[in-house]
Amino acid sequence: MKGRVGEIIFFSLFRTFFLYFVFLPLFSLSFFPPCWGETERQVLIRWYGHAFVYLISSTGVRVAIDPYGDETVKYKFPDHLQADVVLISSEAEDRSAGEKLYGTPQIFRSITAVGPNNARGHIFKGIQTFRDKSQGSLHGKNTAFVFKLDHITFAHLGDLAHTLTKDQLAEFGKVDVLFLPIGNEMLSNDDLDKITSDLGARLIIPIAFKTSLSGDLDIRPLDKYLEGKHNVKMIDSSELLIGQSDLPSEPWIYVLKEP
Repeated sequence: MKGRVGEIIFFSLFRTFFLYFVFLPLFSLSFFPPCWGETERQVLIRWYGHAFVYLISSTGVRVAIDPYGDETVKYKFPDHLQADVVLISSEAEDRSAGEKLYGTPQIFRSITAVGPNNARGHIFKGIQTFRDKSQGSLHGKNTAFVFKLDHITFAHLGDLAHTLTKDQLAEFGKVDVLFLPIGNEMLSNDDLDKITSDLGARLIIPIAFKTSLSGDLDIRPLDKYLEGKHNVKMIDSSELLIGQSDLPSEPWIYVLKEP
């Protein structure tokens, strides 16, 4: 009799265990979508003017790209800005002021940053390009960067001055958000459109164009790039939160407000 009672208790406990720890979790996964009850991860993008872009991932990783110095452009550098990673496309004064960032960031500088760079568990890939159409013979080399935060692929082209080769495109892969330097007069609008198309970018954010704070830099103003374009959204802020679901299905240009 005792054996029979023990057997009943065992099977009762087994049934309870199976119901709560096996069947119900499987049922929940099949009934509810994977993201049910979860908040989508988003990346905060800030544009500080010229080519200086700053991103914060949902986990708090802070990435500063092409921070400007004091001599060329007239934008005000943000006070006590901290970063975990700093990416510098060239040693031009308007793009190379990594020492102005606070904290103890890992700094990847121009040509020495070509290739994969591991920082804070993320790969920041540097791709060698040029600041002119003569393989750098006039203005030197440029390092473009591609990396992923919160499952979104970002690319910052630095001071790129030419369309991309097949080999360079293969290194980039498909890009979601593209920081596009539109001011360089060596690139026509057709060149810029080809670059965005070749990279498959869905969200294009223009940077490094002429404003009242560009100093003596001889660069193209924003309206020259936007001529004839209809897929343009003017953002009434210098910052933007972006998640995967915010990416448009077709290419759109988001113009951030001048800081």
